[in-house]
Amino acid sequence: MMPRKLMTLITVIAASSVVSPVFAAEEPGSSEFQKADALYKKLKMKEAEAAFREVIRKEPDNARAHQRLGAVLGAMGEEETAILETKQSIKLDPKYFLSHIILGQLYANQGKMDLALEEFKTAVALKPTSFRATQDLGFAYAQMGKLDDAIATYRKAAQIDAKDPRPHINMGVLMAQQNKFQDGIKAEEEALRLDSNCVEAHVNLGNIYAEQGNAERAVDSFRDAIRIAPNHPNAHSGLGWMLAKQGDAKGAQAEQRKAIKYQPNFGPAHRRLAQVLADGGNNAEAAKEFQEALKWSPKDVTARVEFAQFLEKQGKKADAITEYKKALEINPNSKIAQEGIDKLSKTQ
Repeated sequence: MMPRKLMTLITVIAASSVVSPVFAAEEPGSSEFQKADALYKKLKMKEAEAAFREVIRKEPDNARAHQRLGAVLGAMGEEETAILETKQSIKLDPKYFLSHIILGQLYANQGKMDLALEEFKTAVALKPTSFRATQDLGFAYAQMGKLDDAIATYRKAAQIDAKDPRPHINMGVLMAQQNKFQDGIKAEEEALRLDSNCVEAHVNLGNIYAEQGNAERAVDSFRDAIRIAPNHPNAHSGLGWMLAKQGDAKGAQAEQRKAIKYQPNFGPAHRRLAQVLADGGNNAEAAKEFQEALKWSPKDVTARVEFAQFLEKQGKKADAITEYKKALEINPNSKIAQEGIDKLSKTQ
């Protein structure tokens, strides 16, 4: 079972929605390989693809070329072909750690976290000093709900590169998910010690303080994030969330609308705006915002439950039950959804 996730906490994850370029030290190779590699490092993917294919045509057993081509294809969204190329690289040289990182990222992008985990484990075993491999391994553990393993892995990443704030950012999020709020705060503060302009750490601190019930500190953290990144949707939405808690409905609406302006598909901002509107009696607009939230984030259990509660207050019991049931389909362990269904079923 996946752990409870704090509302809109940000994690600077190591594996992204595309395969991120991973560079090793300068490696030996033909002049053709070096030219192709230079294109790859400049992120000229189309040109790099053609260049690496030409290298492979001349040197079909060049494991590095297959690995680079796999990375290029993955970055271009051609994941299945990228997997084939990366597997070929591993077949030719199973001890080359970069190939396992790339294959792990490709699997992670496809949601195959069990396979990704094994590849990242292999990469770390082959090169324990690789910051990227260790970060990716921590990410895989976190995605599979193995939070203790993830935190321990991020600690190792922090030892490998003591100047990089990202392991501390990730540790803070995971510690907060374990309700170890003070530990989470310390981790985010360490990230800020390393980089005072780290927006993600400020936003994470805001969310952790919010979960603690410390609205004033949360507001300060969200405002700090906005000073650094004025167009940051998560920071504005978090600030609006806390202003609503403090009874500032006007300010809350303004911040949620800013978040939506900067990122129209940001579901939590629509959901939070819907709640503020509903609390103010603007039910028609609230219903529209709930629908927007679910359009952009259909698997947001909180949005489903809050919409169901809204419908329940409107006397739309059948519709409310439908939303509660959808919430249960997403998270069978949602007590609020089950209690809502039980209560409404008795009154029908």
